[in-house]
Amino acid sequence: MRKTLTITYPADPAKVAAMLADPEYQRGRVARLGSDTVTSEVTPAGDGFSATASGTVPADKLPSAARKLVRSGVSFTVTEAWGGPAEDGSLSIDAGGAPVRSSGALAMRPSGEQTIVEVDLELKVTVPLVGRAVEDKAMSMAGRVIADEESRAAAWLGSH
Repeated sequence: MRKTLTITYPADPAKVAAMLADPEYQRGRVARLGSDTVTSEVTPAGDGFSATASGTVPADKLPSAARKLVRSGVSFTVTEAWGGPAEDGSLSIDAGGAPVRSSGALAMRPSGEQTIVEVDLELKVTVPLVGRAVEDKAMSMAGRVIADEESRAAAWLGSH
């Protein structure tokens, strides 16, 4: 399943890129998951950076359709890589121990006094009969994730 998600940040691309490259901002992103097993790391790369979050989602925090497939927690690694302000990037998601593949392309563009980030996300759950239902449920949660990111980013940008 493929879906394009749009995130609107209330700042220019240079400020947004600086925020996304800030280890403190990334720690706040993973803290909202409410798990002390999640870590984040930001690594400079030329004019850009990569931000990696990794950890484990306990089985009781997974959607009910996924809990039927996974008896223990699922380890994950999410890496967001950017070339620099207003440059395209990539997103990779590895869900260790789960029959899930996900990746995406990131595009950052100025839009007046704002920055638009488009995430072209592809998600594939390779489980017969229920894979599509799990994909649908995961993609339906994306709107809440985007709203949370926009709210947290606006607060961060307003205070820095």
